[in-house]
Amino acid sequence: MNQGIPDECDVLIVGGRPAGSTLAARLGQQGLRVLLIERAAMPSPPAASMPIIYASTMALLDEIGAAEAEYAAQTPKIRRMANVTPDMRISLPLPEVRGRDYAYAIDRARFDGALWTHAARCETVTAVDRASFLDMWRDDDWRVIGAVVQPAGGPPVQVRAALVVGADGRFSAVARRAGAAERDVREDNPTSLLYAYWDGVAPFDEHGPAAVAYGEGGGLGYLLMDSADGSVAVGIEGQAELLEAPAGGAEAFYRGLLDRIPEIRARLAGATMRTGVHGMRRVGSLYRQAGGQGWALVGDAYHQKDPIDGQGVYDAVFTARARAEAIGRWRAGADWDAAREGYDAAARAVTYPMYQATLERVRTSLYTEAPAWFSRAAGRTLFRWLFEDPLCQQQLGLMLTRELAPNEMMSAPGVGGALLKGPLRDLSRFLERRIQNAS
Repeated sequence: MNQGIPDECDVLIVGGRPAGSTLAARLGQQGLRVLLIERAAMPSPPAASMPIIYASTMALLDEIGAAEAEYAAQTPKIRRMANVTPDMRISLPLPEVRGRDYAYAIDRARFDGALWTHAARCETVTAVDRASFLDMWRDDDWRVIGAVVQPAGGPPVQVRAALVVGADGRFSAVARRAGAAERDVREDNPTSLLYAYWDGVAPFDEHGPAAVAYGEGGGLGYLLMDSADGSVAVGIEGQAELLEAPAGGAEAFYRGLLDRIPEIRARLAGATMRTGVHGMRRVGSLYRQAGGQGWALVGDAYHQKDPIDGQGVYDAVFTARARAEAIGRWRAGADWDAAREGYDAAARAVTYPMYQATLERVRTSLYTEAPAWFSRAAGRTLFRWLFEDPLCQQQLGLMLTRELAPNEMMSAPGVGGALLKGPLRDLSRFLERRIQNAS
């Protein structure tokens, strides 16, 4: 052992964020000797992330015993999503899924730190932060048999491992060194993201925490979410070319975009930025080869997509579970190629429908001009009737929480029913107002 780095382990995981930490915990609970390394100091936030997690993600964390009280400490429960345009204000209650009817706009330093600590508590897991992956270690047949790791302040160490797993994100060094092929790459509607966390932001309304999307078209969307310690995450996503901040002027550029939306401007009056402006440029949408002889990928290293619907953390912890199950089958005697292919099939079965839906949502929300009929009052009314309908709201909530596949939403009978009931709701409101005015 050198600087806390063992010379040998069963599985070496590169990357200690949600995918890597939850995979380490699952493998440690199987009794495997795991080395988990992370190049950053833990706890700390990642370079860029403004996430929300739903009940489906928390259910996966329940499976490994991660404590909600730790990873969501001092973070308000968000029980509704809202959509605001110049013409509409629609509120969507989150459905109850596996005992939870809420989401969290988590603080990533707190969240990642809690998952890292949970993994490190496993007796067979060695977690070392500020340690860098340098290269694969291969035998004469070019099979991966470990990796070269450099701990902070120490010399490089060769670590022999039966499997090296890349959980090191979008720009995965493990994927690069392994020569992992890319698949299903989509670059036709590139998006970028700018965000910061703020203190002193005025509440959306009197009904408690919310995740609020503001949209006026034009290729940009805005999102404000109540987050940890009284902060509010304030993000802008849109067409990549519209979010090219000038060198050295990211904050002024970001503030200028926020100032365009009157309601956001009012909510931020008197507020202060807790963090600097962070972001992601030209977010990638792709899959990579799931693995090869002696190596494998998980989380964003394996699959990444646009963050518009907040599904990234779920995909990270889900693919970690699928990978742990495949490793368990392999260690129990299954052929490695069969286990790898089984992982790829299981991961794609769950993630690919959402991948397609996300790409379509980016296209329609950020890259498609509303048709002429929709710009008229009648079109806006039809949209409102759809998303005020309880069944449509429930289906959208179940889709966000991964309880309903995107292609199972909005059937023709459901849409027809919503459009039939919409006028009745409007008539009921009209009559209620008449009665109130008369009294």
